Parts: sequence; C-alpha cells; structure tokens
Amino acid sequence: MRDEYIKKFYNEICKSLEGDYKIILEPNTELTEEWIEYDQVKWTMDESIEKLVKSLKNDNTLSFEEKMLSVYNHICLNYIYDANVLFFFRKDTSDPNNVKYIAVDWYGRIVGEKWIENRKKHNRRICYEFARFYAKAINEILDSNNKLEACIVGDKENLHYVVGLTGEDYSAILDLDDFNSIKDLTRLKLGLTIRGIKILRDNSGKLQKAVQKFNKNRPVELVEIENAKENYKKQNISIIQYFEDVLEALKSHNIDSQGIFEYMRLIVEQEEVEIEKLWKEVKVIPEKRYARCFTFEIDGKTYLMDSVQKTLNIVDRRELEENFVFNPVKKEYPYYGG
Repeated sequence: MRDEYIKKFYNEICKSLEGDYKIILEPNTELTEEWIEYDQVKWTMDESIEKLVKSLKNDNTLSFEEKMLSVYNHICLNYIYDANVLFFFRKDTSDPNNVKYIAVDWYGRIVGEKWIENRKKHNRRICYEFARFYAKAINEILDSNNKLEACIVGDKENLHYVVGLTGEDYSAILDLDDFNSIKDLTRLKLGLTIRGIKILRDNSGKLQKAVQKFNKNRPVELVEIENAKENYKKQNISIIQYFEDVLEALKSHNIDSQGIFEYMRLIVEQEEVEIEKLWKEVKVIPEKRYARCFTFEIDGKTYLMDSVQKTLNIVDRRELEENFVFNPVKKEYPYYGG
C-alpha cells in the first residue's frame, strides 16, 4: 500500500467522523505521523475465518468486494459481542460538562498468548478483536493487490476500533459492532440489511453496488416487529404488549443477550421511556461474566427487561437489589483472562 492512500484516508476520516481518531497498523510500514499507532498485538485469524479466507482466495467467481462481504457476514453470524467488557468500563465525571468513559487495555486490546488461547473456547469477542481478524482477513484476500489495504481505525480514548478500507477506487469504515446502534452482529443474524458500512469515497461505485447486492431482498426491519409497531400505533395493543411482541420476535431468532439488550433498549427508548441499566451475572457458563439488562417504569410499575432470561416482567425493587448489580465499580472481580 502506498503511504499516500493512508494519509488520504486519515483526512477523509477527519472530515467525515466526529471526534479524534488514529490509524492502527501492523509494524511493517515507515509512516511516523502522530496519528499512526503500531499495534502491540499480532493480527491473526480464528480458524473458521482462516478456512473461509483460504476458500475465497481460490474462488475466481467472486469479486473482491463480494469476498470481503462474505467474511463480514461470516463474522456476524458466528460471533457475538462480549458485553462483559463494559462491566469494567469506568465513568469519568470529573468534568460534568464532558462525561467520559474509560476502557481497560487488558480486556482484548493489549493481550498475550494466554488470552488469545482462552478466547478459542467461545465465540464472544470485542471490537479490538473483531477489527484485528477482519483487517487481517481482508489483507489476506487482497494478497499482492497494492491498490487497497485494510487497517484499523480507533478513537484516541481506545473505546472503539473498526476496520478501515482504503485505496485507489474507494474508502470505507467497516463497523460490525457499532457501539451506538443495533450492531450488524445482531442485524445479520436476523436476516436484515447491513448498516455498519460507511462509505467515505467510491469513485467507481464498486463498493456501493456490492453492498446493495448483498442487501437485496433483505428487509430493514423484521416483519413481526413492523406489525407489532403498527398494531401499537393503531391502539390495538398496549405499550407493554408491543414490547412483549417485539421480544417474542427476537427470541424466535435465538438472539444472544447483548442483541436482546440493544434491540429492546432501542424499542423502549423510541417510545420516550427512560431506562435504568443494570447487570446480571451469567451463571450457566464456566467463567464468571455479566450481561446488561435494564428496567423502566410505566403506570407506577417497574418492569425488568432480563436479557439473559429473555423475559419482560413486573418486579419489586428489593428483588433487583438482591440479584442484580447497579454499580459495577463495587463488584469488580478478577476476570479469568479471555
């Protein structure tokens, strides 16, 4: 990859995205700009991705863009977001006008062999890991093609990493686990359209056409959820019944707890209902971890959206205090390391 493409890409990022960003590369280039960082962790692929990439490299019937989207789809269908990392995030309220979150490096960002080996025992990953093995997969597929390259784009606070794709014809941000929206990790499991690819430049139209082709015949929203929303708007069902109908639709697709949380949170907050987040320990697995749930109040009743059990019930506040964590700072524990 010629250095000018990386420099051009950084300028495009600065113009298109809010906030301060850096580009993370494997240590094999000569760039020394202040916005360049060389990753401390070797970029590798999980075995299933490696097999897919090998197969795609030998497939002459697909374009590069189709191959790249095939890997994107594979990751979304076979992995889930490890929300336990958020249990260790800390809120910095030193400036009331600029509340920030602080991530921990040891949970997926700067890790050793023990962590990497432990991650092979399950399919939960976080943004740093997704970005590394997706960028690696894209560059492996490109092989000797020096007109495109995948890199990692991260915010200066290290809260979120995504894949950047840049070159002669186009540039884009590939974000399958968008922190501020329903992740494509969830959307693609539901058979919905891709939302996490932000095209910054596409002179040839090749990338845009490939995404459109992938999205063809895919709905933006589940029909069951659209029907529930319509019934609620027509006042055929109560707001709680609406929420329950959406939950049932998600459950029928076997969505994981993080997917349930983010989808139900969006649905509830769209109705201008305020939620309170809390954490529940997941006890049916070997290692200790937590998943996010939330509560809200309607007509004087407190409802719990339990993303682990995938239930929506009226609860007593005392029951919540006994079985859930409201302040992770007071319950921090030594995570097993992967």
